[in-house]
Parts: sequence; C-alpha cells; structure tokens
Amino acid sequence: MAPPLKGEAMNEVKAALGGLGLLLRGDDRALLNYDFSEGGFWRSFRWPLLALLFYVVLMQPDAAELAVWGDNTLGYAAARGAEFLLAWFVYLLLMAGVSRAFGLGNRFALFVVLYNWAQAITTGATLPLLAATDLGLLGPGILQGWSTALLLAWLYIVARIARIGLGAAWSLALAAAMLDLVVSILLHRAIDSVL
Repeated sequence: MAPPLKGEAMNEVKAALGGLGLLLRGDDRALLNYDFSEGGFWRSFRWPLLALLFYVVLMQPDAAELAVWGDNTLGYAAARGAEFLLAWFVYLLLMAGVSRAFGLGNRFALFVVLYNWAQAITTGATLPLLAATDLGLLGPGILQGWSTALLLAWLYIVARIARIGLGAAWSLALAAAMLDLVVSILLHRAIDSVL
C-alpha cells in the first residue's frame, strides 16, 4: 500500500486531534476519528516517531546532564531518544499482557492506535516550547512547568485511552496510566545508572 498523500496525512492528523478532544471528554465517538485498519495501525507508529525525531533535535540538556556525557550533546540526545523508544515498546508489551489477562486482548489494537496518536500529539505540543526555550524566548522554568502539567494530563489521557480503547473498568484504566509512569521512571533510572 502506498503511503498517504499529503492531504490524506493532514486529514488523518486533523481527525486524530478531534478524536483526542472527544477522548478527553470520555466520548466513545472518539473511535470514529481513527483508522483501525491494518494500514492505519502501522501508520499510527509513524507520527510519534516523527515527533520524537524533532523532540530529540530540539531537546537541550542542562549542564549537569551534559557533564555526564562529556559535553556530547548528540550522545545525550540519542540516549534519551532510545529511552523513549524503549519505554514505548516495553509499555505496549506489558499492556498486551494486561489486556489479555483481563479478557480485553481483542481491543488491544484500538488501544495502540489511540496511544500512538496521543503520544504524537502531546510530544508535538511540546515542540514549540522546546524551540522557544532553545531560542531564548522562554526561560527553562516554563518548560519545567509544562512538563509537570503534561505529565498530569498524560496520566489522564492514558486512563481515557484504556477506558475507551480497551473498554477497561476505571480501576484498570487508572492502573494502565500508572504503569506507563512506572515504566518511564524505571527505565530512566536504569539508563542513568548505566551511564
């Protein structure tokens, strides 16, 4: 299958943005905004990877982080990018097991598509702030405040994704959100301890 044309890709992004808005309100109609075909499933991985690429390019470590890397900005960026990819893979792998264990495995592909698009949108929303910080237009405190707000929003988004995508009960949906956080923290600590 040929990749979508520019217009088709833009329509897919617009639909995903609308879908995320519905998802945040707990509206099951959010599912109508996404392509759950096999092609749509695989395309959903493209957008977070593209956003990650821009994120890694724009990400600027502070002096303490960079000191660990011997002032190697590229090495730092590559490690943080790899950390993101590893956390993404491990989390989805764990959620595949969780969804099967709770009899929700038949909806796992829906969960993945929603999760991937949410990753792309939230990472994409951070890019202008990173760029403005890099250009000196915003102080680092703005980015730290944004990161905290985004973390709280992300936990809510993942819980909604589990609720609507998997059809999970609230308790399982909240556990899915916390699992995402735990995986990210543990991998971050493990990578930092190795370095």
